[in-house]
Amino acid sequence: MKTIIWFGVVLGALAAAGKVFIAEVGMKKALECGNRKTITDVQWNHGSEQICKVDVKTGRSIKGKSNILERSRIIQDKNLQIRPVKEMDAGRFTCIADGATYEHTLIVVSVSVNPSSDLSTGAEASLECRVTESDQKSTVKWEKPGGLFENSPKVQLSPVEASHGGPWQCHVTNGAENFSKTLMISVKEADPKLTLPVPNHGNTNIPKPSEDDCSSRCKDSGSTNHQPPSGGMTLLGLIWWVWVAVGVGSLVVIILIIVVIVMMRRIRRRKRKLLKMRDAKLPPRTKKYCQCERQTAAAQPQLGRRREKPSAQPLRPLLME
Repeated sequence: MKTIIWFGVVLGALAAAGKVFIAEVGMKKALECGNRKTITDVQWNHGSEQICKVDVKTGRSIKGKSNILERSRIIQDKNLQIRPVKEMDAGRFTCIADGATYEHTLIVVSVSVNPSSDLSTGAEASLECRVTESDQKSTVKWEKPGGLFENSPKVQLSPVEASHGGPWQCHVTNGAENFSKTLMISVKEADPKLTLPVPNHGNTNIPKPSEDDCSSRCKDSGSTNHQPPSGGMTLLGLIWWVWVAVGVGSLVVIILIIVVIVMMRRIRRRKRKLLKMRDAKLPPRTKKYCQCERQTAAAQPQLGRRREKPSAQPLRPLLME
């Protein structure tokens, strides 16, 4: 009988035992709340702050004051999903389901390369696998492209070599939980640069140059400094034909400006002449009066005595034969 009781106690302890979750910054992560299939109410806490409390039967939820509240939600009636994950989310999470308490731990990992994943030989770069957790129990290591491991969260590449190109994997282990993230690093050959010899001031056995050597070098340097380029003479760093092109262009612009001014003046003069000619051709304006054509009345007959017809002359006697 005691054996059965102890066995039940051990199973209950294992069921309520905490679990470790590893998440990457910017991704989403779901935290499981126990192994029970049916739950009536569930409550999630982050540290000492309450995130939310949900009554599964009625669907009523009570919001807490944790800063994770706006980025979290309850899924499958009991599990807590956080999206996106931030470094401040790392720590202890407590799930209370039907009176049973489950303690969980969230570890947040951030993998980065500085300045970028595209590098050049001879440059400097750093790869970092930063782990944020409440208890420093995780082990971090980098796997190089050749298969070798670097047991450090940060790897400094100084200088960058061609062999550094390829996949770099960050491995985080905490108990039975493992996390890995791969970064692809590409390395290209740097542009060749002229390097000047470094003078050795400590070595006193170097022979000093003779006066003849100095005079010849000075002559050579003087001749090379004053030698014009293959294009001809230069002025203020420009070849002579460039200055000629600039002068010709300036002259053309000045001529165009003069032509435009002359044409404008001619147009104005023509306008004035046309206005004067039009004013001279117009006749003087006179006042116009109404001249209506009226019919004249017929002459009225004169009243009074009528003119008598002249009396006939008396007949003369015929001459006798």
